[in-house]
This record gives sequence, structure tokens and C-alpha cells, in this order.
Amino acid sequence: MSVFFITGIDAKIGKTFATGYLAKQLMEHGINVITQKLIETGCEDEISEDISAHRDLMKISLQPVDKQYISCPYVFKAAAPPYLAAELEHVTLYPNRISVATQQLKLQYEVVLLETSGGIMTPITDSLSTIDYMALQGHPIVLVTAATLESINHTLLALQAIAQRGLPLHAVIYNQFQEEDESFDEIATEEVLQDEKLYDKKYSYHRVKTELAEKTRSYLQHYLKQHHPDTFWVELPHIKFTDDATLYQKMNADKNNMPFYTMEKYAQEIADNTLYAESLYKRIAKK
Repeated sequence: MSVFFITGIDAKIGKTFATGYLAKQLMEHGINVITQKLIETGCEDEISEDISAHRDLMKISLQPVDKQYISCPYVFKAAAPPYLAAELEHVTLYPNRISVATQQLKLQYEVVLLETSGGIMTPITDSLSTIDYMALQGHPIVLVTAATLESINHTLLALQAIAQRGLPLHAVIYNQFQEEDESFDEIATEEVLQDEKLYDKKYSYHRVKTELAEKTRSYLQHYLKQHHPDTFWVELPHIKFTDDATLYQKMNADKNNMPFYTMEKYAQEIADNTLYAESLYKRIAKK
């Protein structure tokens, strides 16, 4: 039985997509897996919206543990750090309640993927940050990053904070999705093709985005190879929702860089380790 923290360098970096998609892949590799949300803020529903998104990605309905608020014990309406969201609703936030919920999930599932709130330094209470909580629990950490303007800086700060605490860094998941410039979306393709300056501007915009994604990947892979050589580098496909289906657009990393894992292959590694450890435990118990 295993628990993995899925955390990120910032909010809206792709933790929810990474958590739900990894859970889906683990299910397909025969693992009895569930996801958990540390604390949900900015949520209008009674049940965590991120938990609902996990279930959609896993292609399953809400589970009894979701309706019993075990998979996410705290849900707040305010879009604020947990300690402030709790304060605004006059709720005392007890971290032990979250760890007890995790233990309850461990009794029912082989793997628990625990998505954090915000980045690793996000305050849970006025005296406990997310990384403090992760250090107390000691579960392996999966860090989600992406190709944003500040992602190299934020990723290195997160990696150094994890290393300084001596915490187990299991994987870095690279989210390839980038927000599109809405100003281009409003312009028809024909208009772009007929306007040379507009065409050059759009071409330059996409070229910079492509270069940013490739150079960020290369830089971070090189850093991991030097400082965290045993950590998995995992590529998250671009996930797109349509009216009929969920599409996963996989992209190939630069072959000259450090070897990377697809989410499918990474899930297989976890599954093999989980199933092997479980079968070994059962064999020893029988003796």
C-alpha cells in the first residue's frame, strides 16, 4: 500500500490533471487506486471540484469515500490559501483529520494519490505549510511543473526546498500545456494569412512558446540528472475535453535529453512495484 503526494510549483500548474490521469493509468494496470485532495478552496460545490475532475479523468463516478468527505475532508468556498479560507468560514482546520482520512483510504486501496493545495509552501494553518505537512507524513513526492515564464525559477526553489528537508522526490511531471493568447483566438485564420504583420506576430508567438517548452524541459532535465538522478522525469500529455470524449495528445521529448517516461510507463513502474511488494508480503505471511 502506497501514498504519493502530488504537489506543484504553483496553483493552476496541472496537479489535478496529473493526479487524475495517473490514477486512470494505474487503474488500467490493475491497481486499486483512489485520489485524495488535501484541502479544496474556491469551491462552490459540497464535494471537492478537483475530486470530481479526478473521477471524470478516471472515467468513474463519485465514490462512497467522496460522498463521505474522506477523499477531501475540507472544502471551502473562498479562493484563498487554506488557512485564510478556513478563517473566513470560521472553521478550525485540523491537519490530523486529513492524515486520518489518508489512513482510512489506505485500508481500502492499494495506492492513494494525494493532491495538495497550491504550491509546496502554501500555508495550511498559520504555523504549518504544505511542505511541513509533507515532511511530517513522509510520503514520496511527485512535483508537477510546466513551461511558464517563471517555471524554472519556481521549480528549482521547490526542488531545493525538498532536498533541504531530505524528502523523497519520486518524480517530476512536466505539463506541456500552455495557455493560448485569447487575442489570437478572436482573429479568423483567413485574416491572419492576409495580414503579413499579424502573421509574423502569431508565428513569433508560437515559436517563442515552442522554444520555451523545449528549453525549459532541457534545463530541468539536466538539473535533475545532476541533483536528483534517481527521480523519474514524466511527460503529461495535453489533455483536452470535448463534448463527446477526453483527448490525450502525447508529445515526444528531445531524444538528446535525459530519457523520459510517459505517464503510461510511469504508472507501470508504480504498478509493478506495488503488485510485487504486495505479492511478496503475502508469500512471507503464509510462511
